[in-house]
Amino acid sequence: MSLNRELSEDSAFAAGRNSWNRHYHNSVVQPLLTDLYQITMAYAYWKSGKIDDQAVFDLFFRTNPFQGEFTIFAGLEECLKFLDSFHYSETDIEYLKHALPQGIEDEFFEYLSHLTAKDVTLYAIEEGSVAFPRVPLIKVAGPLIIVQLLETTLLTLVNYASLMATNAARYRMVAGKHIHLLEFGLRRAQGPDGGLSASKYSYIGGFDGTSNVLAGKLFNIPVKGTHAHAYITSFTGIDELKTRVLPHKEDGTTRDLLELAMEHRAALASVLDVSTDESSEGELAAMVSFAIAFPDGFMALVDTYDVKSDKLLGEVADELCEPADSVVCDSLCSGRLHDQDGNDSVHPPSTILPEIPEEECNGCCAEDDDAQTQCTLHAESEQQEDGEQVEEESSAQDEPDPEESCPPPSITVEDENDAVTPAEEFELPAVKESDENGNEDIEDQNIRSTTEEKEEVDDLTALESANPVPEDTEEEVEEEVGGEDENFRCANCEALNTMIHHLKSVGKSFRSGLLNFCAVALALNDQGYRAIGIRIDSGDLAYLSCLARETFERIAERFKLPWFSKLTIVASNDINEETILSLNEQGHKIDCFGIGTHLVTCQRQPALGCVYKMVEINNQPRIKLSQDVGKVTMPGSKNVFRLYGADGHALIDLLQRVDENPPEVGQKVLCRHPFQESKRAYVIPTQVEPLYRVYWTEGRVAQVLPSLEEVRERVQASLRTLRQDHKRTLNPTPYKVAVSDNLYNFIHELWLQNAPIGELS
Repeated sequence: MSLNRELSEDSAFAAGRNSWNRHYHNSVVQPLLTDLYQITMAYAYWKSGKIDDQAVFDLFFRTNPFQGEFTIFAGLEECLKFLDSFHYSETDIEYLKHALPQGIEDEFFEYLSHLTAKDVTLYAIEEGSVAFPRVPLIKVAGPLIIVQLLETTLLTLVNYASLMATNAARYRMVAGKHIHLLEFGLRRAQGPDGGLSASKYSYIGGFDGTSNVLAGKLFNIPVKGTHAHAYITSFTGIDELKTRVLPHKEDGTTRDLLELAMEHRAALASVLDVSTDESSEGELAAMVSFAIAFPDGFMALVDTYDVKSDKLLGEVADELCEPADSVVCDSLCSGRLHDQDGNDSVHPPSTILPEIPEEECNGCCAEDDDAQTQCTLHAESEQQEDGEQVEEESSAQDEPDPEESCPPPSITVEDENDAVTPAEEFELPAVKESDENGNEDIEDQNIRSTTEEKEEVDDLTALESANPVPEDTEEEVEEEVGGEDENFRCANCEALNTMIHHLKSVGKSFRSGLLNFCAVALALNDQGYRAIGIRIDSGDLAYLSCLARETFERIAERFKLPWFSKLTIVASNDINEETILSLNEQGHKIDCFGIGTHLVTCQRQPALGCVYKMVEINNQPRIKLSQDVGKVTMPGSKNVFRLYGADGHALIDLLQRVDENPPEVGQKVLCRHPFQESKRAYVIPTQVEPLYRVYWTEGRVAQVLPSLEEVRERVQASLRTLRQDHKRTLNPTPYKVAVSDNLYNFIHELWLQNAPIGELS
C-alpha cells in the first residue's frame, strides 16, 4: 500500500538524518516546574536538620484508566533528562527569594544553588511495559530534600505520558493491526507542550504518524497530512487555474491535466450514471491544482460541503425522481432480462428481481391525497383510469395503490417515520439518533425485506443508508419473488445497477467530490503517477467508505487498473473508540483513521492519577493509613516480579521486600492480596521476570536508553504477554497484583503499630 511505503520512507529519513532529537530537552521541565509546597517543605526539612536523612518514595497509580485493566508506562526518558539537568539557576534563586515567605535564611538559598540529583538512585520498570495498579512504576531513593523536590515534576512527566500511551494503545487494539492511525490533535491539545507530548506518546502507543511537524522533527515521527476544506473553497472555477500542464513522470511529455481530467470525468459520469452538472467546477480545479503540486502524493478531501443525503437533510432530492433502476443491464449483456419464454439467459442470474418500468414514478409525487402537484406520468395515468374498475389490483397479487407506492422524496426523518407502511406489510428498522459524528447505525439505515427466502442481491445492498428504497419497490419485491412474472439480471450488471442506485442516493457534494477525484486520479495515471486516496471528514463513514471502495473497484475493473481498487480511504471527524468499534461492526472499508480531540485530550478520562508516596525514611518503613483501604500505602522498599503461567501469558505481579529471595521457576509461591486475608493462591511460575532496573545512579543514566521505535515495539510486545480477556474493551478481567506472604504480614503488623486505639465511653 502507498501509505505503508511512505511511512517506511519517512522512518528511514528520520533514522538516518534526524539526530537532534536525542539531545532534545524541553526547557519548560526544570526544578521550578513544581508546586510551591515542595520548596517550603524543603526549607522546613533543612531547618529541622534533616539534610542527611535518606528516604525512599514510590510513584504508582491506584486504578487503570478508561475502564480498562492495563496501563502503558511512559515518560521515563523525560524523567531521566530532568534528573540530569536538575539545577537551580541564579535567576531561579533570585525569583525564589521574592516568591517564598519572608524570613527564609540566605544559607538555604545557597544550599539550593548547589543541589543536584547526583546522590539519587532511580529504579523503574521498562518504558513501554504494561503496568498495573499499586505496582510502583518508579522507585526513587536518596537524600530526603532532593527526592521530595522531585515529586511534582516526576508526576507530571509520567501521568500524562502514560495516560496518552495507554489511550493510543487502546485505539490500536480496536482498529486492528492493518489499519493506519494518524494523530491529528495539535489544534485541540492542551497547549503546545500537550500537543508535542500527545504526538510523541500516541506514536509510542501504536499510531503510525502525526500531523505535528515539530513533533516529527524532534521525535523522528512520520508526518502526514492532506489539505483542508479551505483549499477546495479557495477555487470557484476552472478559469482560476494558473498552471494546468504536468510532465509525464517517465518521458517528460507535458499534457493539460485539466483537459485530461474533464475527459475522464465525462467517461466516468457515463459509467456511474452521474451527471457532470452535479460536480463542482471549483472543486475540480482545486483537485487538479493539488495534483499538479503533489502528483506522487495526491490525496483529496471529497466532502467539502456535506456528505449526508439530501433526504436526511430534509432537502429536495431531485435525483430520486429518476427511475431507481434506469440501468437494467449492460447493453452488451445477452442476459439482459430473463427470456419471457422461460429460456435461461446466458449470464447466470444473481437473484430474481421484479421488472421496474423506466417510466414508473419513483417518489416524485406528493403522498398527500389532496396534493395539487403530480408528475406527468401520474396525471396521465389517473386520467386514463378515471371511472374504470381495476379488478386485477384487488386480486391475489394485491398490488399497492400507485399513490401509496410513491413516497415523497424530500421528507425529514420524522416524516419518514410517519410514512412507514404498517408492520403487517413489511418491517422498517426504527430510526435511531445519530452519534456525535453523524454516523447512524448501519442497521438503522438499511431497509431489508422480511421474506426469509429472499437472498441478498449483493454485499452493497447491506450498505444502503442515505435514502431508503421507495416503498413500492420493496413491496413489489415482497409480492413478486417466486411469482410468475420473474425477471433475472446478470450478477455484473446487478452490481453496477446497485452502485448507481447508491450514488444517486448520496448527497450531490459527495458525488461531486468522488467523481472529481476519480477523474483527476485517472488523469494522473495517464501521466505516469498514482493517486494515494481520499479523506472523508463527515457523514456516515461506514456507508460512504463502502460506496467509495465499490466505486474504486468498478473503475479498476472498467479501466483495467488493479491499483485503483486499493486507493486509501482516510476517515476523520471526532473519532473515538466507540466509533471505531461501531464501524467495525458495520463492515467499513476505511484504511486509515485520523484522530484528534478524543485521543490527545483523553476525553474518557482526563488524568491517570499517579501518586508519589514515602515508604521508607532512614531504613525505617513508613505507612500511610486511611479509612479508604485503597489509599493505604505498602511500606518499605520493594522489588517486583512478573510471574508467567504455563500458557506463556503473564499471570500475576508479585511485590516482595527487598531482602526476600526472588521467586524461582517451578517453585510454588504463595501470593496474597495485600489487604484481604482470604484472597490467596499458590503459583508455580514457568517464567519469572524482574521488573525493576536501575536507570539513574551516581549522577548519570545507568542504562542504554531505547529509541522511540524500540519503546513503541516494547508496547506491543508487552501487550502480547497479556491474555485477551485482560485487554478486551467490554468487561475486561482484572489482572492480579499480589504481595508475598512475608510482605503481607509486614504490612499488617505495621498497620497495627501505627493505627490509633480508640476508646469507648
